[in-house]
Amino acid sequence: MNFSQFGTAFVLGIGLVAAAHAEGLCKSGEAAIFNCKLQKSISSLCRSSDARVLTYRNGIEGRLNLEISDGGGERRRVFHFSNIPYSGGGEAHIRFSRSGYTYFIYDKTVKSDDGTISSAGVVVYKSDKKISDLVCGNDASIREVAYHVITKEAYRAIGAR
Repeated sequence: MNFSQFGTAFVLGIGLVAAAHAEGLCKSGEAAIFNCKLQKSISSLCRSSDARVLTYRNGIEGRLNLEISDGGGERRRVFHFSNIPYSGGGEAHIRFSRSGYTYFIYDKTVKSDDGTISSAGVVVYKSDKKISDLVCGNDASIREVAYHVITKEAYRAIGAR
């Protein structure tokens, strides 16, 4: 094997390792748009490598509590993105619904006297009643690609349901 062949094999090997590593509950061949480690589960919004399908999963490795997909192809508008800038920060969230429940995954950065404070999490409503407000235990954020690929809607504060 000459140096050129070795280099090609090495690069392909790195690509295979990278493709085999999936973040959160995203599968091989998917990229994470949001990955949140909660106290008892993980919430991930994943985008297929062909950019056709968005899928939200909540659960633990090997056991899902919830999986919602936009189905790809002629994309059904399942996921809706909105954001608002703040002085020194901003807030973004992705909304989706299923069976009478509305879910918001969010990230927020606000300015304080001590610098900036960032938070991210998952908020769940049943009808108009907030039933869950879970904060990520990791440095979660909505990735930039969401700003470009998810159907946009007018911003409404999550608490203003």
